[in-house]
Amino acid sequence: MRPEDPAIAPPHTGKTTLIPALICAVLSVVLMRFGFFSFFFLAPLGVCAAVYGPVMAWIGFVFALTGNAVWSIGFSLRYGTGLAGAGMDILYFTVLSAGFTWIMAGNPSPAKPPVRTFFRLTAASVAGALVFLGMVFSMGSDEGFSALIRSQIEANVSSYIASSGADAAQQAFLEHMLTPDRIIETFIMIILRGGALASAFFLLFINRQTAFAFARLFRRQGKNIGGNDLIGFYAPRKTIWVLSLCLAVILLCRTIALEAVEIAAWNLLVICVIMFLAQGGGIVLFRLTGKPRSMITRLLCGLLLVFIVFSPGINVLVMGGLVLLGIAECWLSLRVKKQEVPD
Repeated sequence: MRPEDPAIAPPHTGKTTLIPALICAVLSVVLMRFGFFSFFFLAPLGVCAAVYGPVMAWIGFVFALTGNAVWSIGFSLRYGTGLAGAGMDILYFTVLSAGFTWIMAGNPSPAKPPVRTFFRLTAASVAGALVFLGMVFSMGSDEGFSALIRSQIEANVSSYIASSGADAAQQAFLEHMLTPDRIIETFIMIILRGGALASAFFLLFINRQTAFAFARLFRRQGKNIGGNDLIGFYAPRKTIWVLSLCLAVILLCRTIALEAVEIAAWNLLVICVIMFLAQGGGIVLFRLTGKPRSMITRLLCGLLLVFIVFSPGINVLVMGGLVLLGIAECWLSLRVKKQEVPD
């Protein structure tokens, strides 16, 4: 019988110590406030789960939650930024780190119905998206913050237009189109219609894969550390019909101007697309893991993956191809191993 979650390493054996959980918690809190690396603030908690097991992962989460709360409240008191901002920061960190620890540490009790990794990932993404939307709208209600955002947008747009090399007529057109109100309206439209959900999903997914990569470095017996459980992922059979229904509802709601239902349909559509993206990725991994490959080949494949993810245009084409591949598997058997014909 296949284990519920092969991506999770068994609990670390040997003398129990809380030092790894404390170190991972400190790294998580520090990375949260470290510029570009804040994108990977969840990865240390994932390393703790993958190397030392679920119990140590939840202990690390408690340490990280406490450290982040102390830091946020202390910063707000020291610089007078207000406890409201500290509260939103604590809420954001708590929801994402709790969801990520649940993803990495697995189901809390074998007595409860098991929840597959991908569905834990989806549930945590929904929670993270709701918190992100709450932060955006709460900050937008602050007149001082709104004025600051508008001034930053105007400065960036002016810099972009000045460096674009456009003539006077083109500059006037760009200034008319790229107003702060238009940009903010477009941003809100995107995040409401699945942008926040997709962002939360990829944040959690990339931190998960990063955690597994580092876990293999810290633990020599890396055969127990997964990360490729995507190979066995299949979207529920009715997902394709839900996706089709969402497309129809979106088109209908745009016609009759029913925005609330349209927003709900967009977010459900994004979840379906992510499922087929995962299914397409599982097909590719299934094909790639069938043959033994050298260290250089695996390194080159990893570098290629990083290049694709961070290449605008290319990443959209690749992800679109994976989604179509995942949809095609609704009717085609693409993960069937060929039987060797005896001589």
